[in-house]
Amino acid sequence: MTRPIRCPKCGGELITVYKTFEVDGHRAENVPVLTCPRCNIFLFDTQLFIDITERAEDFKDKDVLLEKLREIKKDEEIRDILKQYTFRNHIKEVLNEKGISLRRLANMLDVSPNYIHILTKNQSTSIRTALKMAYALEVDVNRLYTLRKIDEEYKEPGKTLYTRVSKEEKEQDEKIKEELKKMDVKVYVDNVLKKKGLKRVQLATRLDMSPQEVYNIVKIRKGSTGIETALKMAYALGTDVNELFKLEKAEKEAGE
Repeated sequence: MTRPIRCPKCGGELITVYKTFEVDGHRAENVPVLTCPRCNIFLFDTQLFIDITERAEDFKDKDVLLEKLREIKKDEEIRDILKQYTFRNHIKEVLNEKGISLRRLANMLDVSPNYIHILTKNQSTSIRTALKMAYALEVDVNRLYTLRKIDEEYKEPGKTLYTRVSKEEKEQDEKIKEELKKMDVKVYVDNVLKKKGLKRVQLATRLDMSPQEVYNIVKIRKGSTGIETALKMAYALGTDVNELFKLEKAEKEAGE
């Protein structure tokens, strides 16, 4: 995380001063602190608490506290990185590589061609739709959607090619359509968190959202989670989005 150089209140330049703090009865001397001489305010952030703790005389559980503070700082650094990114779609590129038209993809997904056209304009969609597109096109979902810097110029790809569809291809498309109707997204976020030794509250910090929002993704929204959020979750956890959200055969309701 880059520390600010300007005062959040007046916009003036911050300077570094050295102060003495007391931690659990123990002195921490010569701790660098950012301050605004104009507003006479001090910047308190996670790095400051780390500096104070490191300089304090040894006290019980000092190492444990430092480890927790460094974990918090890492979460904040990931959060600040992700704020610089948004998603980009590569649907048209894949369609042209495959020689598949928008209309044909729409038919396999059982949606209107206009909806697919809107998605190619970098309109957001759910992880469910993204995974179903990937399944229909026989590509990894990471081929269809990636993260990019917000200030990076986006150039819309050219028109999709039109190709005639053979009888065999039509039959295959109908088969895929029927298969997709029986599939839905299953969420494995908690499994990955457990494997990584992380908690939902840490993921919430990295995504700059509340723990309740993370709970809603895992337990309520599930496959309706936006593609950008899904990609950022994968980045935040250092894993592949396919490890968090998987397209599987939908479980039958009781009595069916």
